[in-house]
Amino acid sequence: MNKIIKVCSIFFLMIFSFYYTEKVALYVQNNTPLKKEIISYKESNNILFVNADINGDYIIPGINGLEVNVNKSYNNMKSYNVFNEKYLVYDQVTPEISVSNFKNKIINMGNVKKGCVSIIINGNDYVNYFKSRNINFDFLTKTNYCIKVNDYDCKNNEKQIVEPTIILNNLNILREMSSISKGYIIYINNDVSFNYLNSMINHIKYNNLNICKVNDHLSENYTI
Repeated sequence: MNKIIKVCSIFFLMIFSFYYTEKVALYVQNNTPLKKEIISYKESNNILFVNADINGDYIIPGINGLEVNVNKSYNNMKSYNVFNEKYLVYDQVTPEISVSNFKNKIINMGNVKKGCVSIIINGNDYVNYFKSRNINFDFLTKTNYCIKVNDYDCKNNEKQIVEPTIILNNLNILREMSSISKGYIIYINNDVSFNYLNSMINHIKYNNLNICKVNDHLSENYTI
């Protein structure tokens, strides 16, 4: 009996010793100048998430927040023992209201804080135009979403529906292009002339809008 008690005592002493050693090591680490500097940086430099905006059947995606991961950042810097923003590690923080929780809603714009517009085409008519100018574009059927151009599109599909903010054809493009602004999802009909298309691209560039791929534009990921 005494032998069992002795063995148990040694076992619990070892557990307590490991636990105590770990706590002491963590306390020492948390009180190093480097760890304190990372914690101080985190407190004033985290980026708040942006909630998705819901309006009836439609939704505009939010944007994830960013939060400094103190331990991973510390591990990146500890061998140098010097604070360097380049070695900071961030965790993405999902918005409280996220598009991922509202798959039944239709996306009709990207978040304006990204400063993007997206261009969608159907077919190969404009491929060389965009590629030769190094301009991002998307094919109607090659995104993570179902692009709804007509009422009969996107029935019985499992992808979230995206309805273009504006549909441009050769008759309305000159009139409507001036309305293009941050967040717009633009669908180009196959009848638009290259002269009109060029005018639209010039308008977008003049207004300092980024032309982004649809998947990047509508993703809630924060791009560092």
